[in-house]
Amino acid sequence: MKLWRRRTPAPVPPRASPTRIAVLEHDLLGVPPEPGTAAALVIGMRRTGTCLEHEPVETAELGEPVRNGLCTRCGAALLLSDEGAWATATT
Repeated sequence: MKLWRRRTPAPVPPRASPTRIAVLEHDLLGVPPEPGTAAALVIGMRRTGTCLEHEPVETAELGEPVRNGLCTRCGAALLLSDEGAWATATT
């Protein structure tokens, strides 16, 4: 006969990744990540336009002579060519 119950430790809730937290801080609050960390690498890779197939969203206003847009995946600037295909804008 047991007079007391054996206590089991409470399960530890899952914790968010520090890299994900740093990237969200950058996106939402503008806090730059520490140089040389994984978060800095993630944010740097975003700027390179590394997606294989762009998903353009037109950002031009009505009446603008040049139709331009942004890629929703990598954020690269895109221009609509005369043939109707989107291409990355070069500066």
